[in-house]
Amino acid sequence: MTNTTATAAPSSFELAAPPSSFELAAPLMDGAEELTDELVRRILTAEHAYVESTALTRDQLRSACLANVTAMIADLAGEKPVDLESARAAGRLKAAQGVPLAALLHAFRLGGRLIWEELMRRSEGDAPRVLLEMAAQVWALVDVCSDAAAEAYRLSIDARAEQDADERRRLVRALFAGHGANPSAMTDAVRTFRIPDRGSFVVLSADARCADIATPGADAIWDTEIDGVLGLLYAFSDSALDAVLAGIDSGNGNIGVSAVFATPSGAPAAVEQARLSRVCARVDGPGVTRFESVPVPVLIASNPGSGRVAAEQILGRLLDLPESERASLLGTLEAWFQAKGSTTDAADRVHYHRNTVLYRLRRIGELTGRDFLDPVHAAELYVGLRAYQLCMAAESE
Repeated sequence: MTNTTATAAPSSFELAAPPSSFELAAPLMDGAEELTDELVRRILTAEHAYVESTALTRDQLRSACLANVTAMIADLAGEKPVDLESARAAGRLKAAQGVPLAALLHAFRLGGRLIWEELMRRSEGDAPRVLLEMAAQVWALVDVCSDAAAEAYRLSIDARAEQDADERRRLVRALFAGHGANPSAMTDAVRTFRIPDRGSFVVLSADARCADIATPGADAIWDTEIDGVLGLLYAFSDSALDAVLAGIDSGNGNIGVSAVFATPSGAPAAVEQARLSRVCARVDGPGVTRFESVPVPVLIASNPGSGRVAAEQILGRLLDLPESERASLLGTLEAWFQAKGSTTDAADRVHYHRNTVLYRLRRIGELTGRDFLDPVHAAELYVGLRAYQLCMAAESE
């Protein structure tokens, strides 16, 4: 009897091999459009931020969802690694349209859940091991895409903030610099900052030591300079503005304030006044110096070269004295001017006897050729003193 080997036919009861994860995911690509429509519906139902966003259109949302759903399915199906550019594009779009980051990340989780539900439905429970493996893949993809979208979102927000800051700086500079070359620039600044057309305005110039200047009772627009800050302060009346200026604490710094003007267009001219007043503040010590209160020092500060010449011509041989003697005489002269010409009050200020003050004033007259009792000579001594003080202050900066 001859033995033959026969191949057994497969039994009709034998189970087919379970599909691989790639095989399970690949058919989802044909239904990507329908999945996207369902995802858009779920997002708009679950996230009010998308509904309330007036900038983001439904078509934009659907386009972003379709790109990300397609990219995730392609990765799960083994066609190509997930394209994170679609996630980054979604992040940039949501940042530009004002959708909160939390809403953006929630949308990615909704997308991952939708894909997982579709995989469950299509598997019909026949591939539990493969489904368990794919669960990890799906949520890993959601994490990767969410991270990419969030990073792009934050970068866009940072870039927008920087652009906004640059635009604000441009408008502020236009406000202070004038508008001869570009008349619309100041108009844009006034409109953007909601500055009134008329009111009581001053420009304030402060050095860097005057940090965080508080101006309760007045609105202010600030601009940072290399050596300090500029501010446009405005209130509804001159008296209200005066009260604000009187309450400013300069700390250990110098603050100069322009004359009051009535419209924003006066700001560029007031900048120079404020800066000159700040220069004059160096002489009287830390504090707020208003332009109209120091006409002679302002005149000298506006032309420092002439001020130096005036100091040398008026004070003459006094400047050749040793430093300690020179400082003593000039300090006495300063006290006498502050005392409005009273030698008694001047003596109280410098803590010397009145006769000592008189002796020093006469000594100044001998060295300068100017008698302090002569009104014209006294005026010249005041100019010379202020010119010298401003020159010394400038050299010490």
